[in-house]
Amino acid sequence: MFRLRKFAFVAVPLLFVLVLKTNALATQNRDETPKTAVELNDEAVACVKDHQYQQAMELLKTAIALQPKVAMVRYNLGRVYQITNELELAIEAFKHAVDLNPEFVAAFHELGILYNQTARYGDAAEYLQRAVKLEPTRVDLLTELGFAYSNNGRVPEAVALLKEAVRLKPDYVDAYNNLGVTYFKTGQVRDAIETLQHAIRVAPDLAVAHYNLGYVLSHAHRDEQAIASYKQALTLNPKLAEEHHNLAVLYLEKGQRSLALEQYHLLQAIDYEMSQKLFAIIFRDKILDVRDGARE
Repeated sequence: MFRLRKFAFVAVPLLFVLVLKTNALATQNRDETPKTAVELNDEAVACVKDHQYQQAMELLKTAIALQPKVAMVRYNLGRVYQITNELELAIEAFKHAVDLNPEFVAAFHELGILYNQTARYGDAAEYLQRAVKLEPTRVDLLTELGFAYSNNGRVPEAVALLKEAVRLKPDYVDAYNNLGVTYFKTGQVRDAIETLQHAIRVAPDLAVAHYNLGYVLSHAHRDEQAIASYKQALTLNPKLAEEHHNLAVLYLEKGQRSLALEQYHLLQAIDYEMSQKLFAIIFRDKILDVRDGARE
């Protein structure tokens, strides 16, 4: 049996709008904010809209030097660091924000997202629990916390949270997708398939749901359906490496090496390292192990 690449969760989307201008500063911090810090923050927001991220960072750092206790400025700096993929600096900025404002749900949320993104699921759960305590009916928080629990060995709790999310918002596709994956982890394959199919009905263009459905179907030995799901995922997003890999593996299991090779060639341009591992799988019956062959 060839090995399939892992299935995929969907975390809540990382970046929306930066956040916000003068009135938000006043809302998030009880202290009077000096006009200069407000103006610098507002200029930074404008810079982000123009994709001038380095300038935005400098403006926000100057605002912090003038007034260190404005939580929103710290939060905005964290958002800029997210955009520029400086994740540890983003975490530090968001931590400062929640230290200054212990009810800053958006900052707790971003910390949860970043810790999930960097596979520190226990830390993610800690901050997301605080966010959920403040806003218990926010489906994006419940879904993100379910993501953390599912990846941290707390699968029954993850199922409960994700079911609550879809109860609150029946068209929230990310929760359905993650619930399907979590059902699969518990061995509830039928529930996983039905939930992922529902996710696809809600959002037919969500490539990751088609991929996850293909993965689950392949483990249920429904190979033709799995192949169809992987193909649909690739139609929607041709650059997802795992789809190419897993589709090639299914073709190999059906004895269709030429079709597997087509996926290998497509994978080369997306993830070269993965493509080389796939090449070794495709031709493992053709490759001579020189070390073994030379041994007496």
